[in-house]
Amino acid sequence: MARGEHPKAPGEETDPKAFKILKEKSIDSKTGLPRTLDPSLFKGKAKRAYQIAREIPEVLAQVPCFCECEAFGHENLLDCFIDEHGAG
Repeated sequence: MARGEHPKAPGEETDPKAFKILKEKSIDSKTGLPRTLDPSLFKGKAKRAYQIAREIPEVLAQVPCFCECEAFGHENLLDCFIDEHGAG
């Protein structure tokens, strides 16, 4: 695997156009931010990470992600938790 290349996890959207559609469909009308996946879909540390993301989306929306997922259309750390990317 080339440096900076990420394997696609099941349920992870790697097409930027498809991710944008997913993100738009997940917008919470109360906050204006995308909803995260349900933490109960995960186990262990991934479950805890999704719980935290669900609790503080406004914070994560202001934090840049450093895993090079902008190639998938992610704009901030919150975007990693609206699909399964945050579990990988």
